[in-house]
Amino acid sequence: MALDAGPKLQRAFLKRLHLLERPEIELSEVRDPHYPEKWSKIDLVTVAYGHGIAVSALQLGSAVAAVSNGGIYRQATLVKQAPGQVPAGERILSEETSRKVQALMRLVVERGTGSKADAKGYLVGGKTGTAEKIKNGRYVKDSLVSSFVGIFPSNAPRYLVFAMLDEPKGTADTYGFASGGWTAAPVVKRTVLRAAHMLGVNPSDAETHPLTDELLKLLRPEVRS
Repeated sequence: MALDAGPKLQRAFLKRLHLLERPEIELSEVRDPHYPEKWSKIDLVTVAYGHGIAVSALQLGSAVAAVSNGGIYRQATLVKQAPGQVPAGERILSEETSRKVQALMRLVVERGTGSKADAKGYLVGGKTGTAEKIKNGRYVKDSLVSSFVGIFPSNAPRYLVFAMLDEPKGTADTYGFASGGWTAAPVVKRTVLRAAHMLGVNPSDAETHPLTDELLKLLRPEVRS
């Protein structure tokens, strides 16, 4: 898919998500992201699955919020906003496309690698992340940064939770795996279950996103509702 899009389009989209610039936030300790100076074909492919680019948790959260909240990028802030005050934003995706992203993120939890983030009643959607750390110029398979970014409720997102673990270790409970789906996703589940009550998010009987069946038919035409 990345090859079909091409490097220019890929880079332009990441730029629209503010992933290629220093994030604006009320802190002086922010850092610039790391990405290729020249966007070659190999960079295109590796960036598509998360290698070759490094951004902060703040940037990742802001970008995920933008593609899943209806398609509007809003600048993150540490300043408390007045009730009902919504910061100005810029459109990144159409609302229709954003709704499909919501449904895809929910499918990751329903049927994919993020199943351990499924907090019953809160329609968590999200995406796992498992990255090998670089040591002495080489990727190390047993040295991971594992993460999960979740939104809830995915049919009308109000909150985003991001969990990242530095070099987690597999246990008997995770069958030796230390990937994001096994280690970070459960953290998001527990956070949602505890925070939802404090945030006033009531549980729902819904178990899937309204667009799930439509997307499954597009992904696998043989699927019928």
